[in-house]
Amino acid sequence: MSLPRWRAPLSRPLRTLPSHHQFHHQFQSHHQFHHQFHHQFHHQFHHQFHHQFHGQRPSTLLGKVKTPSRAWAPLFQSPIPSADVLQSRFPVKRALFLLALGVAGYYFLDLDLDLDITDEVQPECLHFYKSLDEVRQNDSGLVPLTDIHAEYILYSQAFAMTEKDARQYNIPLTHIGSLPSNPMPEDTLAIGTAPGPKEEPWNFWAVCDGHAGPTTSMLLQRILIPYVSSMLATWESNPSSSSPTDLIAEAFIRADSFIMESAQRRASWLPVGSAETMVNLLPAMSGSCALLAAFDPQTSILRVACTGDSRAVLGRWDPQEQKYMAEPLSIDQTGFNSSEVSRITAEHPDEPDILDPKTGRLLGMAVTRAFGDHRWKWSEELIKEVQYKFWGPPPRPHYKTPPYMTAEPVVTETKINRENTNGEKADFLILASDGLWDKISSEHAVECVQQWLEAKVRGNGSVFNDPHLSKGLVSRPTNLEYDVETKTYPTWKAEPKYFAIQDENAGVCLVRNAIGGNRRELVRLVMTAQGPHKRNLVDDITVLVVFFDRVEEDGKQVEKKKSWFSGSLGGKISGMASLAGSKE
Repeated sequence: MSLPRWRAPLSRPLRTLPSHHQFHHQFQSHHQFHHQFHHQFHHQFHHQFHHQFHGQRPSTLLGKVKTPSRAWAPLFQSPIPSADVLQSRFPVKRALFLLALGVAGYYFLDLDLDLDITDEVQPECLHFYKSLDEVRQNDSGLVPLTDIHAEYILYSQAFAMTEKDARQYNIPLTHIGSLPSNPMPEDTLAIGTAPGPKEEPWNFWAVCDGHAGPTTSMLLQRILIPYVSSMLATWESNPSSSSPTDLIAEAFIRADSFIMESAQRRASWLPVGSAETMVNLLPAMSGSCALLAAFDPQTSILRVACTGDSRAVLGRWDPQEQKYMAEPLSIDQTGFNSSEVSRITAEHPDEPDILDPKTGRLLGMAVTRAFGDHRWKWSEELIKEVQYKFWGPPPRPHYKTPPYMTAEPVVTETKINRENTNGEKADFLILASDGLWDKISSEHAVECVQQWLEAKVRGNGSVFNDPHLSKGLVSRPTNLEYDVETKTYPTWKAEPKYFAIQDENAGVCLVRNAIGGNRRELVRLVMTAQGPHKRNLVDDITVLVVFFDRVEEDGKQVEKKKSWFSGSLGGKISGMASLAGSKE
């Protein structure tokens, strides 16, 4: 329902104003009523106040209000020369002002309080036509998204940090791109600076890829970095007992234990229909992968913790090859990972069929480590109790010796190069959910960011000003194949020949190229798909690109590149609109 609307009465003339005599008569009547009300109110109020609070200082009852006058002194037992007293005078000026405002509103304004159906129902639901011509005019067919709409969606959830942001929050420059696929997006991300060992500031980035609902990833978005920061702070008390790497892994385990134990405790003890149990059960019944990067600026050591199949890739400059090379900082934890197969086989030696070698799935799950996922961790009896007590899903088939999954991460350490001297270039980091890696390899993702950096240099700090910006983009999908007999959907992969380097945001640049690049019709196809059907084309995509170049206080990078550009969404869309128009 919309709010009442003020509008001028355009459909009828203004009401005739009252004559001077009528207005004077009305005002005199009002003045007489006001004088009588004022006298009666004061007399009754002071009489009751005097008897009820006789002998008490009003400042101890309802607060202090100073007055310079002694006119109120007779109300009390004895005069109080500079007492704190209550004021109860009728607000004459305020009442007259409101009266005048009401009269003016009555004669000059028309307040429309009569809301009709058009104020309460979405316009698409209403079909009131006066003629067949109006019906035919409204019979417009469905059309795909335009280029400008596709650009808006690409940038609507994007963010490019400025150098000012980086200095203010003491964190390397970060670009974020995101494309939801599920009706309720299951990807979340987190970024921040928090205390590490000895309470020194560390930088954190996290990508959480949920499954079977977004509740686990949404909870991890809130608690994962605080859990890791709190654990790292304990290293100061006894640094020889464990390393920061071990503490990060322990934080992951404790976060998952919090999720699972909170749900299990309430499911076992609280009655059926408990809302408190449901809100704690949801993060345990759904699940999430988690990828976290923790950077110590003092030592330039980057630690990456991976639970699941989100991936971290480092772009490192090779002086001999004169290009950036991809260095994996995590390995996807699925049934295709030989280390994971060996671990699970050792833990469940009498269950050779729990891993499907064709799909890499563990009892139907695409990953072998995750947060939540009670049906891979709890006993079958408890799963059934939750199923019938709180409408949960049933146990997995062939469920014998849980737990089958863990949230314990694999943590790697890497020394980061932040300098742009002696033929070296600073490293950059790509963190992304599997939605990106389904469509582009690690090597091609690093090459894409390298091309983006080169375009930015050629454009004096702006990709839009790159003189090599491609003009001849193909308008139809190419090299898409399908097979009905083998039930194979059309699919594609991002390759350098299809790269479109046209975005100021490196995260958006990676998302664009993952869904088609310069194959603009393919990009529009992906963006046009809606609801559950879109999940057949792409998964949720979340990308963070972190640039480890040092930023000086004057806002210039050490190698004195142009400052990173970060315009408003409107500016980006306007630029892309003009760019799209030039390519038709």
